[in-house]
Amino acid sequence: MKSMGIVFFLAACIAVGQSPQTAPPALAANPASPDAAQLEALIKQQFGATFTLPAKFSTLAIAADFDGDGVEDLAIVANSKDPLPDSFSFKYEVADPYHAYFGFGNPRLTSGFRADPEHSHHLLIIFGSGKEGWHAATPKAKFVLVNVPFDSVEVGRMLVSKKKPPIFIIRVLEAQVMDSAVWWDAKKKKWKWEPGDTVQ
Repeated sequence: MKSMGIVFFLAACIAVGQSPQTAPPALAANPASPDAAQLEALIKQQFGATFTLPAKFSTLAIAADFDGDGVEDLAIVANSKDPLPDSFSFKYEVADPYHAYFGFGNPRLTSGFRADPEHSHHLLIIFGSGKEGWHAATPKAKFVLVNVPFDSVEVGRMLVSKKKPPIFIIRVLEAQVMDSAVWWDAKKKKWKWEPGDTVQ
């Protein structure tokens, strides 16, 4: 009888050791709530009138803590013929993480690339500030990411370091082509694009 108790005790220890550990409390990734009219007003306020929302796009905005500071951020899909000129007035940074991955990421040169009109939308990203998050009148930072090929976006998670919990990323999907990731490298303070699974 005593040996049976030891067996049950060992089995319980093994079960506890094998059970998945719960992740530490973190800001959850939630779908962005603003409708198209609210997004248009937000874009005009934070990025200027040269940006417009694309027609017939399934998900126009996603929200998550993309820079890992515990404050909710927002990524918006938008179009613009020339995103560079208003970057000074509206204090946003233009980046091209897609071409940077291939060693040629100067947005002053690459922002005019339009190889595939179907996947030439921009990502407008607002890093939230304080309790208001991305709703704040003065965000922590703003970015326009150009040339990232996608026809839909969603929030994802990616393990960047074995010593740190997974980070929230923007999953950029090209139907019939590729599932890729756009993520904020907090150490280098820049956006990165990384290829994912290729659709067979």
